[in-house]
Amino acid sequence: MIAINPYESEFGEELYTILLVTCYSEDVQGLRATIDSLATTTFSDDKKLLFIVADGLIKGAGNDMTTPDIVLSLLELDPLWKDPMPQEYLAIGSGKNRENRAKVYVGWYEPEGTGRLIPAVVIVKCGREDEATSAKPGNRGKRDSQMILMSFFQRVLLNERFTPLDFDLFTKMHYLMGVTPDHFEVVLMVDADTKVAPDALSRMVACMSRDPKIMGLCGETRIANKRQSWVTRIQVFEYYISHHLAKAFESVFGGVTCLPGCFCMYRIKAPTEDNRWIPIICSPTITLVYSQCEVTTLHQKNLLLLGEDRFLTTLMLRTFPRRSLIFVPKAFCKTVVPDTLQVLLSQRRRWINSTIHNLLELVLVNELCGTFCFSMQFVIMLELVGTVSLPAALVLTLYMLASAFLSPIVPVAQLMLLLCILLAPSLLVAMSTFRLTYIYWLGIYLIALPVWNVLLPLYAFWHFDDFSWGQTRKVEGETAQDGHHGHGGGNRRVEVNVKQMHWEEWETDRRKQILDRLKVSHDYIQEPEAGLIALPLPVFVPNVALDIPGSESLNELPQGSEEIMAGRKD
Repeated sequence: MIAINPYESEFGEELYTILLVTCYSEDVQGLRATIDSLATTTFSDDKKLLFIVADGLIKGAGNDMTTPDIVLSLLELDPLWKDPMPQEYLAIGSGKNRENRAKVYVGWYEPEGTGRLIPAVVIVKCGREDEATSAKPGNRGKRDSQMILMSFFQRVLLNERFTPLDFDLFTKMHYLMGVTPDHFEVVLMVDADTKVAPDALSRMVACMSRDPKIMGLCGETRIANKRQSWVTRIQVFEYYISHHLAKAFESVFGGVTCLPGCFCMYRIKAPTEDNRWIPIICSPTITLVYSQCEVTTLHQKNLLLLGEDRFLTTLMLRTFPRRSLIFVPKAFCKTVVPDTLQVLLSQRRRWINSTIHNLLELVLVNELCGTFCFSMQFVIMLELVGTVSLPAALVLTLYMLASAFLSPIVPVAQLMLLLCILLAPSLLVAMSTFRLTYIYWLGIYLIALPVWNVLLPLYAFWHFDDFSWGQTRKVEGETAQDGHHGHGGGNRRVEVNVKQMHWEEWETDRRKQILDRLKVSHDYIQEPEAGLIALPLPVFVPNVALDIPGSESLNELPQGSEEIMAGRKD
């Protein structure tokens, strides 16, 4: 069904958009808030598709249901596929874990009190049959959840061989949206604890529509629980510096070094001057590196296991240095940040170590914007040096203050320079936001400088070889060292055979199965006792010629779809 949304974007042309939500162990309140915020954005409902990936049959700590059950309970599922068959696909993992299975559900999400129906696809990674008794069946990590979407569009756009999951997803997306998946041009990635502003999606898509050279962008990430504890309070101004001021500065060069995974948008395909399309985020150059299974070195583990979101940004800049990654300040979201020091240490350990290794990758890219000290490469080098030397910077500052008070000669020039450095952020904030409350948050941030410049960096450096997720996103019965990467397991020499065919071959087989059913007495089987029993036929029977995805004949609705949708509305 295609729901008509009267709330069209007021900022420019609308593009077909995927709203990717990756979830793991979130509770029902967090998932509902995230999906609600995406569903109620001022963007046409027939141009956006909720694409939710549940990373395994996981029950979060304190939850009564598994995460997939929570997600499915929020949707109105299509009666044709309430219990779909698990489909095989090639996952990110070692040995037997290279093979995984997932179910594709289709339905609609109705925000309470709006009367709107948002098309939704839910992919539940359920694992192989021998994983049924394991602690986390089907779990392969967030990177694998992203790769399901990225590899799918790579195969669609380049007409490569589909896995069973790819073909099932292609068929159901076509049925749900009325257009084939190759029509989608951008994907908005959000985490399942993020609440997106109503106009954020339309602002971000408008930027993409106006400039085809933009391959990715992000908005501002704000804190939803800023007054929950002293730990959340010290993060408010730091978030504004790192998620607003720093990204706005990098955006001047067209090279934002980190598009946060909780709220960013990438271009799936980009138009060329000769009216062709080229893959961007689903480019084989990117997917080949990003889907790497065997991660052995310390550098690779810091890139792929701790900061996959940042590494994806690094790959984009490294692969397309002449395209832009920008910051859209008026598009914002709110997210829940750690409220205890233990969880903050776990989070920042991953972020700091990932940042250092990603900057080491980017500082070697010579084709970024600018030249010499006015280049993005020089800015990246400064960020790298600044991150590594954070503890030393605070120690030297304290030494200078102590010397000023103990020395008979007061170093006025040095103290004035230090004062300017400390107060410069507040001046920039006042000029950009006109909100005096940030002066209060600046004071708290300055008091907490020992935490930011000493405790967190030293803790991260000391745990440089720790690749667990610590206290972040705990699940029922999981220890702090378990994590949720889903990379472990098995003999690496195990061969995994997942059936792969081109779309034409899959479609030919599907139609052959339908014709075989039709040959049995026109959809009926004569049985001695039961009489005539109807055989169920799939509703989606496209009236198209067998051609590659993206042909003009595929752009039409399947035969009989109008009647099906009319019945659905009734």
